[in-house]
Amino acid sequence: MAFSINKGAVAAPIIKEITNEEILLSLADENQRIAPISDNTVYFAPLDESKTKGITMAQLQASADLTDRDGNLNNGINAYTLINQVAQIAREYHAECAIQDLFVADNKNRAQGNGIAINKQLTEAYQERTGTKDIPFAAVTFNRVFCNITLTRYETDTHMANIVVATNQRGLQVAIGANCKACRNQTILGASHLVSSYGNGERTQMDVKTFIQRVRQMVQGYRFADDMEVLERMKRISISPNDLFQMVGELTATRVAFDSSNRDVRGMANGNCYPLTQTQISRFTESLLLTFSRKQEVALYDVYQSATALYKVASMDLPNILPQNESFVEYISDRYGLGI
Repeated sequence: MAFSINKGAVAAPIIKEITNEEILLSLADENQRIAPISDNTVYFAPLDESKTKGITMAQLQASADLTDRDGNLNNGINAYTLINQVAQIAREYHAECAIQDLFVADNKNRAQGNGIAINKQLTEAYQERTGTKDIPFAAVTFNRVFCNITLTRYETDTHMANIVVATNQRGLQVAIGANCKACRNQTILGASHLVSSYGNGERTQMDVKTFIQRVRQMVQGYRFADDMEVLERMKRISISPNDLFQMVGELTATRVAFDSSNRDVRGMANGNCYPLTQTQISRFTESLLLTFSRKQEVALYDVYQSATALYKVASMDLPNILPQNESFVEYISDRYGLGI
């Protein structure tokens, strides 16, 4: 049976409570649902089922560092110091900035270890001393940290310049780009907007000094107006239903190639990672079908928004957020000649 899109529906009004439908239409930020990990800088109660929590810089500073077996900093620098250094670089070249969001995640990972590691001995000593079941920050290591630093000098009615700082057991990541005010979707318009201390090619095992130098160069060369010009070009590129179906097929084939155990099929995969997982492809498709139904038309900007709405700490593993975002931009840039 042929598939068709009904263009007759009228958009529903936006309500205050965040809904999945609003997120699919990029009208709300899923990260707003994330609760804080604690109301103090000394301890927090045992974690609930939520994988991601919001923390403060003071809480991060009070936590234990991520170290290797010899007690050395795993990435050569801790998350708290890195965030402050990136913020200082931002102030040097772009004046005002503010730490807008700070998240940690307790994702389970057999190869790299859990997102949050708790020192049992320090915890037991603290609980015995205080007569509580609380876990002190001093006994906790946050292995996955994600921070947004807004460049408050650069903004329009819809977007504000933003720097993302992310750390995990494999290494460090810093990205820069326009951030949508309504839904907090982050743009990373090209490889030049992302510095990673690990990965393929030039990113393999980058030391801290080189990493900071690359970040400085990226931040210094960033032009918010250039990002906005690209986004405006996306708004002028119309996407037909057939375009949508073809993109879904291409993204699915790319995902299959990356995950295939067949060497020949795996060799068809290009880049460091796929733009979308299978679950994300389903939600991406749902978002665009909903957009077609509500707006009766879709632009490339809507396509990008539907993807970036999924690249959030509330719904995916932190180390994958920035690389997948970059990979999706590369895909649409190649497909529509954006020259990014």
